[in-house]
Amino acid sequence: MLIAQISDLHIRDHLGMFGELVDTSKTLEKAIHLLNALDPQPDVVLATGDLTDDGTKEQYSQLLEILLPLNAPLLPLPGNHDVYSEFLNAFSSKLPDEIPENHCSYVIDDFPIRLVALDTSLPGQHDALFSEDHELWLSNVLSQEKDKPTLIFTHFPPFETGINFMDLSGLKSADRLEGIIRNNPQVKLVVAGHLHRPIQTSFASTMISVCPSTGNQLKLDLNPKNGSAVDEPPGFQLHVWKTDRFVTHTGIIWDGKELDMSQYVAYVNEKISKNEGIIKD
Repeated sequence: MLIAQISDLHIRDHLGMFGELVDTSKTLEKAIHLLNALDPQPDVVLATGDLTDDGTKEQYSQLLEILLPLNAPLLPLPGNHDVYSEFLNAFSSKLPDEIPENHCSYVIDDFPIRLVALDTSLPGQHDALFSEDHELWLSNVLSQEKDKPTLIFTHFPPFETGINFMDLSGLKSADRLEGIIRNNPQVKLVVAGHLHRPIQTSFASTMISVCPSTGNQLKLDLNPKNGSAVDEPPGFQLHVWKTDRFVTHTGIIWDGKELDMSQYVAYVNEKISKNEGIIKD
């Protein structure tokens, strides 16, 4: 199974704080073009929060228009820049009929991998909370399919990264989430956004992968007094399920040169099929 992830799209209808760095509508259009050109195609695309910059109806309308050409089904999740009511209105056709009363968490069981959306955002705030309600909901969900490989996708990573100003607006009570995952080894991967950088770490009994933004990135600066945004190339991630594990690739959205190596690939495949060594040219 091939799972694509896009995050922190920040579609805006004005410059805002980061508008001079990058046109997020254009970079998202490029991301969709790349995803549509993939062979094999993704089975599903996860959109892990901050889909708009201000959560207005106009920005969601703009976002939906950009997303329209996407071939694969989209599973959206709100972030701290999204407005919950407008998010629900915009994506009503893509969300399950039943979601919890206070958060947009849900389960998709249509694939070989169980996909669990976990919404921990707090309305009107830039940080998040894994509450007792989340704990009860997730524990119940994971207890229903103990033997099915599971991926949890969420906006806020449940760990400190060393990028201090983002850690301060991170997930509170992450230890609750860690305990649940430790008791559910069928959770093979947790993926998140929010940090505008590709970051990985171990967590409980699994791994966490953080997706870069399809817009601007945050500068890699571990000085706790610093913080800045940069126009490094936008990106996305592909999570490939192979037999018993995930392999995660980070794709870069760029306009650089490409060297076609298809002849060499064919040569290597032929040598391998004949159980021959690869001759160094």
